[in-house]
Amino acid sequence: MRHKLELSIVLLYVSAALVVAYVFLGNVFPPYDSTQNPINIDFKFGVGARNELNTFNGTFTKDLVIDGTFTTRLILSQGEMTQIAQELAETDFFNLPETFPRSTNRLVMPQSDYYIKVQKGTIVKEFSWNTNSEIDSSTDSRLEQFVSFLTNMIYEKPEYKMMPPATGAYL
Repeated sequence: MRHKLELSIVLLYVSAALVVAYVFLGNVFPPYDSTQNPINIDFKFGVGARNELNTFNGTFTKDLVIDGTFTTRLILSQGEMTQIAQELAETDFFNLPETFPRSTNRLVMPQSDYYIKVQKGTIVKEFSWNTNSEIDSSTDSRLEQFVSFLTNMIYEKPEYKMMPPATGAYL
């Protein structure tokens, strides 16, 4: 029993070390092959759209505000990619316009910007909006749901949790 416990502890430490090495040395691994993904996305979000999930490259870039950005290897599973494709279908993504006009009724500061490029087979669609865009309430709700779904998926990944924290804030 004691031997199994010691082995479990050793495996836990080795796993943690591999995750740390993967996060901080991710850029030295061979290039990521995204051709087998059901879809690929380049999703940028936040102030200046400085956070970026890029499944084409298998990376995530985090906005550290004062300290610039930090990029690490972050690869989503086939199951996660399928979930994203389903969320995009529910958002009616491929029928959205490329951009929305700026709202004349509201001004949110700091403004969060969003950009997404999706490749599904030979189809490529790009779309951008921000917190000051003029968007009907139904579309706005669907986009908020998609952003929440995708950012929560990112924030739960061990690679994200190992990234340095942001320093400062936007006003």
